[in-house]
Amino acid sequence: DLQAGEKAMVATARFTYEHAAVCPNVFTKVMLGKGNKSQTTVKFSSGGSAWDLEDGVDMTNEQALQITTVDHTTDEAGCKMLLSDKLINQLDADAMKAGGVVIGNMMAKKMAQDGNFLFSGFSGGITAAATVLSLGYHTAAITQLKGQSEPVPWPLVAVYHPHMLQGFIDQLTISSSGQNFPDRLVIDLLRNHWRGNDKLYGTAIFADGFLANNTSGTTTGATGAIFSPTAFMYLVGWEPKTWLKYDDSARAHELGIVADYGMAEEDDAYGRFMNFDNA
Repeated sequence: DLQAGEKAMVATARFTYEHAAVCPNVFTKVMLGKGNKSQTTVKFSSGGSAWDLEDGVDMTNEQALQITTVDHTTDEAGCKMLLSDKLINQLDADAMKAGGVVIGNMMAKKMAQDGNFLFSGFSGGITAAATVLSLGYHTAAITQLKGQSEPVPWPLVAVYHPHMLQGFIDQLTISSSGQNFPDRLVIDLLRNHWRGNDKLYGTAIFADGFLANNTSGTTTGATGAIFSPTAFMYLVGWEPKTWLKYDDSARAHELGIVADYGMAEEDDAYGRFMNFDNA
């Protein structure tokens, strides 16, 4: 019946989009409050330093507090599909669950690519022409983040295309199956993407097949990133909503999903892009 079909579709759609996309689960998630059209984030800094003092002498060096604000907004995104009575009758599998998987994947791909698109926006990064990503390049980016004047909030995460990871997956300390998944991250949603901790600094590495491949001449590569989760914001107006209704004239069930969200960079200094060829 329609009610049972809707429950099956909703459950599979939600499971699919939550587990298929990496970025929404490693970015800093912020819920947009009811009645608000945007989220304003405030960053405080001074660029100053403390001074040596003399006993009984007033301090004369004053530091000005610098305040910067950024406004972020959300946009709607969604998709729908039709399951005809004829198709449902011909399928051996549960058509509603199958439809839930399809629209869940479509939404996950959209959300993931919106997040992945931001990686190339970092002003700093590491790239080498016709070069495969190696552990040395990976740790060099981490060293830059750890050694810069403004400390980067820990932990760091790395998101690479699976083909990029192939270049140094065998150089990780031990296989991912022999390590403990980092509890500080959203365990259930990211476990399938986790590929272990690197040898230096314990950065969690994730494989994301939604990263777009870039083709240049005869080589193909992708742009991943190493960053603190605070470098990006996943702003949510509302969580993805699904619907199922029957169209009598079309003799079909309409399945749909829609969400209101935004992906935005919060701090350019908190990450590095990684642009390399696939292995």
